[in-house]
Amino acid sequence: MHIIKLPWLGHRAENKFIECYAISVNHNGTKVATGGLDGNVKIWDTQSILRYKNYKEEDEKKGDPSDRMDIIESSHNLKRPIASMSRHNGAVTCVKFSPDGKFLASGSDDKIVLIWEKDEESTNRPKQFGETEADLEHWMVRKRLVAHDNDVQDICWSPDGSLLITVGLDRSIIIWSGTTFERIKRYDIHQSMVKGIVFDPANKFFATASDDRTVRIFRYSRKVNDVSANNYEFQVEHIVMDPFKKSPLTSYFRRMSWSPDGQHIAVPNATNGPVTAVVIINRGNWATDVTLIGHEAPCEVCSFSPRLFRSDDGKKDQYMTILATGGQDRTLAIWSTGCTKPLVVAEEIVGNAITDICWAPDGQSLFLTSLDGSVTCVMFEENELGEVVAEDVNDSQLLRYGGDRESAVFAESTEQLELEALATAEGRIVTPRQITPKPESKSRTDDDFTTAPSTPQRPKDNDPSPKKINNLTQTVRITKDGKKRVAPMLISSSSATTKPSSLLQPVSKGAKKFDISNKLSQTPYHLPRLGVQTSVHGLRKRDQRTGDTEQRSNEDPDNDNEDIGLDDITTVGTSQTGVSYRKQAKRYRRWLMIHKYPTPFKYISDLPNVLFRNAAAMNHELGNLLQKKDLTSTQELINPSSIDAIDENILFQVVVQSIQHVSGSSRDELLDEVLNGDNDQLVTSLVEIRNGTAWPEDDGSVNVDLGQRLDFQDPTQVIVTNDVRDGQRTYILYFPFRIQQVIPIILESCLHLYVLISFDGALQFIRAETGSYITPLLELGSNVIFSKQRGPHILVLTSSGLIYMWHLSTNGGHRLNVILSGDSIASVLNSETNLPKVDPEAVKRGEFPSVVVDVVKSIDVDASDGMPYITMTHSNSVYKFSLEMRVWLKVVDPWYFLALTEAEVYSRSPIFQNLLRKTYTNTQELVERGQQSRYTFDEDNDELKRTMQERFKELVELC
Repeated sequence: MHIIKLPWLGHRAENKFIECYAISVNHNGTKVATGGLDGNVKIWDTQSILRYKNYKEEDEKKGDPSDRMDIIESSHNLKRPIASMSRHNGAVTCVKFSPDGKFLASGSDDKIVLIWEKDEESTNRPKQFGETEADLEHWMVRKRLVAHDNDVQDICWSPDGSLLITVGLDRSIIIWSGTTFERIKRYDIHQSMVKGIVFDPANKFFATASDDRTVRIFRYSRKVNDVSANNYEFQVEHIVMDPFKKSPLTSYFRRMSWSPDGQHIAVPNATNGPVTAVVIINRGNWATDVTLIGHEAPCEVCSFSPRLFRSDDGKKDQYMTILATGGQDRTLAIWSTGCTKPLVVAEEIVGNAITDICWAPDGQSLFLTSLDGSVTCVMFEENELGEVVAEDVNDSQLLRYGGDRESAVFAESTEQLELEALATAEGRIVTPRQITPKPESKSRTDDDFTTAPSTPQRPKDNDPSPKKINNLTQTVRITKDGKKRVAPMLISSSSATTKPSSLLQPVSKGAKKFDISNKLSQTPYHLPRLGVQTSVHGLRKRDQRTGDTEQRSNEDPDNDNEDIGLDDITTVGTSQTGVSYRKQAKRYRRWLMIHKYPTPFKYISDLPNVLFRNAAAMNHELGNLLQKKDLTSTQELINPSSIDAIDENILFQVVVQSIQHVSGSSRDELLDEVLNGDNDQLVTSLVEIRNGTAWPEDDGSVNVDLGQRLDFQDPTQVIVTNDVRDGQRTYILYFPFRIQQVIPIILESCLHLYVLISFDGALQFIRAETGSYITPLLELGSNVIFSKQRGPHILVLTSSGLIYMWHLSTNGGHRLNVILSGDSIASVLNSETNLPKVDPEAVKRGEFPSVVVDVVKSIDVDASDGMPYITMTHSNSVYKFSLEMRVWLKVVDPWYFLALTEAEVYSRSPIFQNLLRKTYTNTQELVERGQQSRYTFDEDNDELKRTMQERFKELVELC
């Protein structure tokens, strides 16, 4: 490996190096373009740099440095750039050659993107005013792209050159035509500054990296039956967040790179725990299982070698890709897919942070820029990185992803593959790389080219002048009547000879037609969105009321977020491209709240009532109060947006539970005093839960698959203090999930256990004194709404209506015995639900009546057998679960209370007696409000009354 760092190679101001930000190599590796803080775009001759590779070796052989310098002076004596352009008004942050090398795009913090093109007619122009030396090449501005409201941070061309994408600190992704340079789309879907953009070499996807700690994969394709130049449509394919949740925001760039075989994306500025890393994203499933760890400071730039390599193990069908990474630690690392460790680690190869890396097309050398202002070249010996395979292998690898076909949204069908096979049989299908004109051999002349063996050549002109005429072939067309028609053809008299080699290559329907002549800008001029002044200064929009400069809001009408199916991000993996992200996120959050906190359980839950704001049920209750019997779901009396304002992360950020109990050490002595009313000897225990950071709702809320979500970034702390008077913590536990509730289990005034309940219904039983587990983690699958302890019986109810019951045994330790395991109360709720009559005419109009399920008023536990009682709100019915029959029994019909007095409602069971009293009181309230009426018995015949009293006593005795 050779490192070339020349004193004249870089950006200078007042004889001092200044910061250099960007570098790019053209398609044939003859020119290198750089940009820096001085606002200049400089183009260097590659051969003038690479000729210093063996300087030391030749110097040692000859023994006289002056002889070596004479050799240098006699060759390319070019110790300066061949062109220096200073049309930017700010620092140049990115430069990129087009795939054919005709254009050079440069972006700056003056918010402008310039498209440069070499002016062949002004190559030998004289020195201009202000120049110390005349440029050897003259590059002029072909187009000014004005659309960004802040610094332009990165630029990338599509592999066929048809698209150009620019990103910047205004969080915008702007897509331009690569031929006319008209703006096609603008997306403001990132939540923060966008600092990286890269295209898929198979021409299917592109990816963007932002300071919102996401990498977003976009799919693009051409519209069907649209032959215009801007016939593209875009959609978000995937959003990668895991490796960037804690990525530092101090990096200035996030320059990504896509491997030449299309399989991987290397993204810098990721983290693996507390360590900075480079993450490798796998194509297709977009997994992030591989991370490269080695840099000691944030890595800002990645660059894959454009060529594939073959290892020395002899396996010809296995290829390697080479990746170069650099960043703030001033270290260049070279990685290979064939090794677990980096091939090369060049520490402090530059004097400051590395800002950009670019490989030469042959994959044997790379160039990098640094904030120290220098441009460094690293050259590798032959086979040092591995054996370089032919360029055709790159194309064969990309064929797996349809690299030879136009981008398509849908997967390739068998019919499409059969048609392509048929086309292949009739004529060879070639890839875009194969139709690129290649330099001709000196042994071949223009006269050697023929269109077909059966086509005669045009006779040569006998003109003795050296001017040549191309061999051209006229098109012969056979009409329906069998006659031949020869299309006329214009023969130019220009002295320039046109090489027909590019026209003689067989071109398939899938190959990209890369016509240079179409790249001339023919677009009409349009005024910029923010006025003419932005063409010069690039000013951002100002608030007319305050005068403050603000970033573009999501409602900016200039973006095309609606075309991509969102305002901020799209719904990944679905076809709902017409729904904005905000509406989708609100709809999902409302769906999540209703399912986690269903309204039928709002009266019994131990959780805050604000979580049970079901707008449909509240509208029904409000309609009953307003005596509106025809209330339908389309009438929104209550705004459901109140549900969206509830933030569980803030509501349960800290959960504190205080418990008074008898100390375990003095239980026998103090129990009598406590039972006699002496509370001075009670001990207060304190449980404080500090939940870890929740997953960000802006991106996670649209992921309906809860199994794929992560509920924490940092562990949850459970701090237990068994005696507050001591002022010392007894122990601290850490859990990888967020805890919503804590239930103390107290038997005979003594604290035995804590039950920790997570947001997703995971239960952990721990001993109160030591914090040790008595069972593994119990997964119930749904959020726990209600919990109740009655003696040794512990009951929990989930949001899906499943009841679990355990019996706690303290003899010889703590043991849990299962009584009920996931028995549903759906039959109770359904039996109390009355379906309204459906009007066929209303259904035709799209109007459906509201169906509201009855609400559970109370749940209690029978201390004798542990069976639960359920009381309903509107009907006042009481149900009890039968363990022998595994069904719910309706132990009390509410119409009995309309015929009995309060004294006749009696049960020997204290718990059941309490339920009967409450239910009777509720029924009498309904009678007083006129919603129900008491039975009126015949004074002369009390048989019906006595029968009802006897039947009621029988039901009570059965329970």
